[in-house]
Amino acid sequence: MISVPANGILLREFRRDDLSQYQSLRSEPKFQRFYSEEDSAPDKAKELLGMFVSQSGEVPRTKHQLVVVSVSGDLMGSCGIQIQSPGHASIGCELGRRSHGTGAARYAANALLEFGFLELCFQRIFAETISENKAAIRLCKTVGMHVESERANDRDFKGREWTTTVLAIHRDDWQAKRAQRELR
Repeated sequence: MISVPANGILLREFRRDDLSQYQSLRSEPKFQRFYSEEDSAPDKAKELLGMFVSQSGEVPRTKHQLVVVSVSGDLMGSCGIQIQSPGHASIGCELGRRSHGTGAARYAANALLEFGFLELCFQRIFAETISENKAAIRLCKTVGMHVESERANDRDFKGREWTTTVLAIHRDDWQAKRAQRELR
């Protein structure tokens, strides 16, 4: 999945030469606040990028992790969609601090939903996030998702327990919201 540029934002496959920018993004302290120590380790970006490049060649493909870049080529973050079970997929988006407020996350989330529902024919797409990650929850609600559940003390890292929130949207609801937007 490669998306056409909109508002100076492009989604494309990861390349090995994205590594230095991806490591820089993942090393930001504010970026790491909702990730475990293991996921925040310096070598994790290299491991993840290698996995994303490898997954892009899999057939059949079950995971699509894309880099979010500005038209000028600056790496802003990444986003992805992956099959969880027949008809169901999860999405996620991570942006560097400098890219917050640019519309990149909303653009990426909408592109993932469109790809998931129209191209991959999923019935339900969900996102799971740490409940304290208010920006992620707001993003999901902005693209039409609703809270399905909260799981108290679901994760344990950084010396504490974290509650997670699951938000989702079904294809019929997404199509109805899309039709309403097109009428405006």
